[in-house]
Amino acid sequence: MRRCLYGVMFALWTLLMFQPVLLAQKNSKPLAASNEPFDPHDLTGTWIGGDVKGSGRWDNATPEPPLTEWAKQHLLYKEGISHDPLVGVLRDPQKPANPDTPAGLRLFYKTDLYGVPANDPGGEYPGKDCEPLAPPAMFDYTGLGSMEIFPTPDGSRIFQLFEYHREWRTFWLNREHPKDLDDTYEGDSAARWDGDTLVVETIGFNGKSMVSGVVGHRKSDAFRLVERYRRVDHDHLQIEMTYYDPKAWGDKSWPGFKRYYSLTKPENFQEFICSPREYMEYDKRVTDAATGKHSK
Repeated sequence: MRRCLYGVMFALWTLLMFQPVLLAQKNSKPLAASNEPFDPHDLTGTWIGGDVKGSGRWDNATPEPPLTEWAKQHLLYKEGISHDPLVGVLRDPQKPANPDTPAGLRLFYKTDLYGVPANDPGGEYPGKDCEPLAPPAMFDYTGLGSMEIFPTPDGSRIFQLFEYHREWRTFWLNREHPKDLDDTYEGDSAARWDGDTLVVETIGFNGKSMVSGVVGHRKSDAFRLVERYRRVDHDHLQIEMTYYDPKAWGDKSWPGFKRYYSLTKPENFQEFICSPREYMEYDKRVTDAATGKHSK
């Protein structure tokens, strides 16, 4: 079962990553509206992001703000980023492709979508070596797993669980961020209702994770994420995001991120654990064989 799951995940990943530029710019459009009654203040459910082609990346409606000089010195990944952690086939972009390379394998790019050098085999990507994905990068991969949302019985918190990498977040309702906040991967999320929209503000990031798989730098510890969740009908959820990082972009924000989700069956939320041993085994059996390397 596990091998089958990894095979399916790999196939989906290949579809998602094969056209990164298009996926970064393509909207994930909402499906036909449902007429079933619903409570707009109840986000409970198991949700999956769009169709395969529309679920690989956010719709970047606005270009990334220029990086500050501090960010250029401290946040850029000097070794570049890889668009496909499962394959990682290195090729010199200036040379023709090897005709023996199996179709569908992603290659390292000379630069990422924002011009950051990205052709090093040791490139970075969200969740590398089973590190936490953390928001907002975790939303890059909703096509590879479900997202579950449910409130606590006392109404003080809303939990958000991700199937991919098995990460979870807590949205604290109607309370401020703690004054003595400890920085973490997931940050501290304070939420409130603005009409029928749940507004979630997250601060307190530790600066050790990436913004996204198509951005060649990580967040600073000043990164602030504002999410707006709206249940547009019984079967569909919309999320809009705006990024703030004064160390990276000064007083500029990075808005324009929008995605639609569809309600799915709870049993579709299954175990997906990032295991370094599994990845090593995958490299030995699949990647090395495909690239002509033979490990003993």
